[in-house]
Amino acid sequence: MLEIDGLNQYYGGSHILRDVRMSAPDGALTVLLGRNGVGKTTLLRCLMGVVPTRTGVVRWRGKTLAGLAPHARVAQGLAYVPQGREIFPRLTVEENLLVGAASRRATRVVPERIYTLFPVLRDMRTRRGGDLSGGQQQQLAIGRALMAQPSLLILDEPTEGIQPSIIQDIGRTLRRLVDEDRMTILLVEQYYDFARELADHYRVMSRGRIVAQGARADMDEAGIRDMVAV
Repeated sequence: MLEIDGLNQYYGGSHILRDVRMSAPDGALTVLLGRNGVGKTTLLRCLMGVVPTRTGVVRWRGKTLAGLAPHARVAQGLAYVPQGREIFPRLTVEENLLVGAASRRATRVVPERIYTLFPVLRDMRTRRGGDLSGGQQQQLAIGRALMAQPSLLILDEPTEGIQPSIIQDIGRTLRRLVDEDRMTILLVEQYYDFARELADHYRVMSRGRIVAQGARADMDEAGIRDMVAV
């Protein structure tokens, strides 16, 4: 599983992550909830090595990720879908997907599995990424991450600015990845109903700390909606 132990991070004089301790079990979908500005995105960037951590340990399946650059973490089985998607607008859909396979040099074509999960990408594979709708771009960003054949998929608010029908499609796809492919997913989300429907486990962050955690069945009784409502 993914294990985070005693993680601290600062921006200037601000203590952003405060002794974060949490886990994301193998082959399950763990949702990390919290209000804006509590440190969720910073935590994900630390997990991927995009920003360094001041103190603490991150382990993936028993191996520490300390000192590994982002591309080396991808080689260890991690993939990251950042907030805002960050696709390449002037590249085609197919070219965007192939960029995601850069860590696997033998990959020259997009696997059929990607198009099965996201049929719209097959239909638009020759179109530029910048010409896609926001929901289509989000599917492209997830597909690009899957091109690295990860064991752990990390997503930062994939429902942001997306129409409800696409949100449902993305939710179904994430469940398929867990249930059929036994993928481990860590999902940062603010949309409570989406998180409640998908999660196997939940964690709640407030002021840089994990303040609540448990199983999906306990979310309503624990009052998690009230803890994360803006």
